[in-house]
Amino acid sequence: MKAVNEMVVEEIPEPEVEPGGILVEVKACAICGSDVRTLRHGSAHVTPPRVLGHEVAGIIKAVGLGTSGYSVGEAVTVAPAIGCGVCEYCRHGITNMCPNLETIGFEFDGGFAEVMAVPAKAVQQGHVNRIPQGLSFEEAALAEPLACCINGQSFLDIRLGQTVAVIGAGVIGLFHTELALLKGASRVFVIDIVPERLEHAATLGKNVVTIKSNEADPVEEILSQTGGQGVDVVIVACPVGEAQNQALQMVARRGRVSLFGGLPQGKSKGYLDSNLIHYKEVGVFGAHASTAAQNRLALKILAEGKIAARRYITHTYPLPQIMEGVRAVEKGEALKVIIKP
Repeated sequence: MKAVNEMVVEEIPEPEVEPGGILVEVKACAICGSDVRTLRHGSAHVTPPRVLGHEVAGIIKAVGLGTSGYSVGEAVTVAPAIGCGVCEYCRHGITNMCPNLETIGFEFDGGFAEVMAVPAKAVQQGHVNRIPQGLSFEEAALAEPLACCINGQSFLDIRLGQTVAVIGAGVIGLFHTELALLKGASRVFVIDIVPERLEHAATLGKNVVTIKSNEADPVEEILSQTGGQGVDVVIVACPVGEAQNQALQMVARRGRVSLFGGLPQGKSKGYLDSNLIHYKEVGVFGAHASTAAQNRLALKILAEGKIAARRYITHTYPLPQIMEGVRAVEKGEALKVIIKP
């Protein structure tokens, strides 16, 4: 990314490996919606020029002086959100809440390149995770978004027999759906306006109910199908403010709501009816990034086949065609786009 709205593919010097750090030869890097937003609108965490890309899998190409526990040739992913390692949040294992959080692909150059440097503090804090045998690089790259969903659901206490609604049927919404089903949800209502995404959601099992929200009022539909009670949990997996208020209307008393999808800067206020939270005793939770431990758990889930990452990879491009991948994401044509440098 040369500047806002300017992405170029060019030759740059190979990064140096710092003492305690690692160089990764990138084999797959998935495009995240945040990459597209950063390209088109900029980010307070990105100072161009910057190599974007944080959903990365590859092979260790070099290890820095003093780096221990890793060897050249190992297949790895990198959990991108790196804490300082010494603050109270980091010391309690919630590194994604570090006030000095730095992220690969934002403050550090990322994975839309042939080679990516992993800083020493990321290596020291366990952010370089080995890919389990049998998992491809493309599949392993999806551990990062899955880890973010694992983090988001850590607050929600989804239990056997409970009902869940997921607003938004992109990859994040579908991952949330699969995780809820793994936890024993009796029904998961998936809400979107894109027919192809809802068709994909419907393939996840008989306990999935799809709602096309531009044809039926999702609040009325869910209340009708739950005897007027509402669902136990709602996950807002889209960057739409009105969906947040719909979540409060469709959640049951003493239910839980996850505001997983962040809203655009300057458009995040004025949606929530606080009386619904107050009188229904609703728990409302945010979700941001994930930890290295959650990345390892995501890899385990994918490797065991509990979630089939392959079904979500709809487009693959070489690095010179990265803008084709960006456009596929913007047009809603893709579930997950993989760039293979």
